[in-house]
Amino acid sequence: MTTSPYLFTAADHPLHAVGDRLKIREAVTGFGIALRYQERAPDPPGTPEAAWCETGHSIFILAGRIGYRFDDHTIEAGPGDMIHIPAGPEHRHKPRVVGTETVRYVLTEFD
Repeated sequence: MTTSPYLFTAADHPLHAVGDRLKIREAVTGFGIALRYQERAPDPPGTPEAAWCETGHSIFILAGRIGYRFDDHTIEAGPGDMIHIPAGPEHRHKPRVVGTETVRYVLTEFD
């Protein structure tokens, strides 16, 4: 197989734990975008809400359900849904798992 700056093989990017409920497989491109496969487990009852995030994301949900809270509304997405959140403070958001199933999704991150 020919090497290419456009191909990121999963074997080269192992799944690793970032915390007790988040696992990530990440490939960072040379043109300012991070591509990630993520598995986010539900928070136990009483877990404080996540911090605000102002990074831009495009997300494709593979399994489970995820919610995002914005300043003026909330959304929920499940398998096959796509989400696009632009970068910046006017689009700040907080993620959370909806239900008891681990959410599996592919995410791009950009500034």
